[in-house]
Amino acid sequence: MSKAVLGNNIASIRKRKKITQQELADAIGMERTSLSQIETGRYCPRAETMKKISDYLKEPLGEIFFNPSVLNVETTRQKPA
Repeated sequence: MSKAVLGNNIASIRKRKKITQQELADAIGMERTSLSQIETGRYCPRAETMKKISDYLKEPLGEIFFNPSVLNVETTRQKPA
């Protein structure tokens, strides 16, 4: 899974639960700007950080990593040269 998809999953779940980036960042001991970078796919969090996010959002890691709504997103593959 790409970092962008992971970030979108975190942002989607967070917004669905009406949690701000600042609230989540404060709860897991992270700067809001770092969380923003995760959500936009510019930074891939460590496993420890993902566990903290999962625990705070009260969502299993599988829901964050393998959100069923993401499976409906079309992906394009480049043909080999």
